[in-house]
Amino acid sequence: MNLTLAVKQYISKMIENSGPGMKVLLMDKETTSIVSVVYTQSEILQKEVYLFERIDSQNRDSMKHLKAICFLRPTKENVEHLIQELRKPKYSVYFIYFSNVISKSEIKALAEADEQEVVAEVQEFYGDFIAVNPHLFSLNLQGVARGRSWEPTMLSRCTQGLTSVLLALKKCPMIRYQLSSDMSKRLAETVKVSMTTTLPLTHIL
Repeated sequence: MNLTLAVKQYISKMIENSGPGMKVLLMDKETTSIVSVVYTQSEILQKEVYLFERIDSQNRDSMKHLKAICFLRPTKENVEHLIQELRKPKYSVYFIYFSNVISKSEIKALAEADEQEVVAEVQEFYGDFIAVNPHLFSLNLQGVARGRSWEPTMLSRCTQGLTSVLLALKKCPMIRYQLSSDMSKRLAETVKVSMTTTLPLTHIL
């Protein structure tokens, strides 16, 4: 149960899947933090990743000699950025990895945008958390509550983060919570629903 190792293995797998040659790592704000905690820039450079870019950057140059490894959270904003990227691709080929579950409708939208057939792979790699050390993770969230109730977007993000940790560690837990805490109860319920209904069983085997 090593969180740091789990995330490092995911990133190494992404890079290995793209094969030999020069690469760019295309990330968002959150996945940039996720990667930087477990890998130094010099370590990544040794794996032929020579450029680090943000998907939301408007000033990226076209570099057709580079392969793009995209590691992104499956948010609506990131999917839209990726759709725009695929319509006018700046790199030769794209290996796309989402840090959590992405919907079939969003996969379809990406496929429709890939008119030039530059996408080589789309996968879900469950690294949707910051591995502070092997036994501690953070979602780097602030303002998660309104009084004694969840801020709805924060409840969703916490659920996604906890689900990702469980999938990365290949664990299906017994969930316990403090009965006097409505927030604990709500989070426990949403994680349970996510693990038992949203995700297919193959994700945790």
